Amino acid sequence: MKKLFFILTLTICFDCFSQENEKTEKAAVESVVNQFFESLEKQDTVLLKEVAFMEGQIWTVNNAVSPARHRMRFFKDDLKTFQSKNSYHEEAFSMDVKIHEGMAMAWVPYEFRLNGEFSHCGVDVFTLIKKDDAWKIINISYTIDNEGCDELKIN
Repeated sequence: MKKLFFILTLTICFDCFSQENEKTEKAAVESVVNQFFESLEKQDTVLLKEVAFMEGQIWTVNNAVSPARHRMRFFKDDLKTFQSKNSYHEEAFSMDVKIHEGMAMAWVPYEFRLNGEFSHCGVDVFTLIKKDDAWKIINISYTIDNEGCDELKIN
């Protein structure tokens, strides 16, 4: 009976540790995504380089035009646009993070403002990998939508 009690106690402890570790990892991924938004708003190239691989890709699905347009660029291409006089603000409505074995995905409905004015809404999908005990963004795919923004706020 003592052995059974000991094994049961160990199992519960390992499960608690696992849940805490998962919460910590999700918080770390959320922090990197939020730092990406901060780098965009502050046009901070140093911060962008800290949270994203410059060889990583950014994919756009522009649903605001017909037919929808797709475009790809690299993070390093965005470094040039950070010297603009425009102000950028992206507000995340929510963030759903999934993690598996050193890879993470964050699904982030958002609203984007350019120079304080509404520009568009959509969904960002961040793909991150863990390297040297740090999460870094390797890919962002996002939609550009002018309709359905209220639904994104509640999902």
